Amino acid sequence: MIRINLLSVREVEREAGRRKEARLLALTAALVVALLAAIEVQSRMEVTPLRAEHVRLQAELKAVESQASELSELERKRAELDEKLKTIALLEQNKVGPVHVLADLADAAPEQVWLLEFTENGGAATVTGMALDNQTIAAFMRSLAGSQYFTDVDLVETTQAEQDGVTLKRFVVRARLSYSGKPLGPAPDLKYPEPPKGGGKQQQRPGKGNRA
Repeated sequence: MIRINLLSVREVEREAGRRKEARLLALTAALVVALLAAIEVQSRMEVTPLRAEHVRLQAELKAVESQASELSELERKRAELDEKLKTIALLEQNKVGPVHVLADLADAAPEQVWLLEFTENGGAATVTGMALDNQTIAAFMRSLAGSQYFTDVDLVETTQAEQDGVTLKRFVVRARLSYSGKPLGPAPDLKYPEPPKGGGKQQQRPGKGNRA
C-alpha cells in the first residue's frame, strides 16, 4: 500500500505561492519606483527651462528698472532746466517790460492830457491824470487799450479840478499790465493801488521824449 503525504505537497504549493506573491510585490514596487523616478526626471526637465526663463526675466526687469530710474532722473533734470529757463525769461521780461509799459503809457496820452501818477502792484496799475474834457479822457483810454502791454482798461472816476484858473477833469484809470506783451488770461482778483487823494500838483505833460 502506497501512502502519499499530501500535507507536504500543499505546504510546498503554499510556499511557492508566497514566493510568487513576494516577487509580484517586489516587481510592483520596482515599477512604482521607476514610475516616480520618471515623473521626477520629467518634472525637472520641464522646470529647468522655466527657471532659466525666470532668471532671464529677472535680469530684463532689473535692466528696465535701471532704465526707468535713468528716465526719471532725466525728467527731473529737464524739469529743473525748464524752471531755470522760465526764471531767466521772467528776469529778462522784468528788465525790459517796464520800459515798454511806460513808453506806451506816455505815447497814449494826447496833447491835452497830463499824467500825474502811475502806480503798479502785481500787474495791477492805477493811472491818475488831468484832461481838458471827457472826450480827451476817452481818447486816452482807447489809445492805452490799443497797447499790447495794457488790458482791461477801465475808468474808475472823474472829478472837476481847477488848475491855474482853468477847469479840468481829474481822472483815475485802472488797467492790467502784461510786461511780456502777450495776451493775459482771465482776470485774477487783483488789488489795484489806491489813487492819491486830492488834485495833486500838475506835472509836465508827456509828449515826445517825455515819460510819466
